[in-house]
Amino acid sequence: MTDRTRIPAEQAPELHNAEQDDEAEQAETIADEALTGGARDASPLDSEKDEDDLDNLDDDSTQDLIDKMRDMEQSGRIDMGAYLGEPNMDDEDETYGEGHDPDEVE
Repeated sequence: MTDRTRIPAEQAPELHNAEQDDEAEQAETIADEALTGGARDASPLDSEKDEDDLDNLDDDSTQDLIDKMRDMEQSGRIDMGAYLGEPNMDDEDETYGEGHDPDEVE
């Protein structure tokens, strides 16, 4: 009462590899699906450039969000430009010098 396929009497049982019966789970099938299937759909981590100007992408030096994230990752520095003008709520106020203590009343 098993799901195994029967091996003809003229074949030795060791000639059949039962691990290869499930073709959908084989590495070659998975790799083909990855190359041709939905794996190449747009990702949130893909850099987006203006589609009207696809011929001049090499000349396009404007950064989108993904380019900026990759630059920060490669340089090891975080661009804090989004927080300009916001109060610093850090517990170690003296680390950043004058003007960064949120408890000081001006």
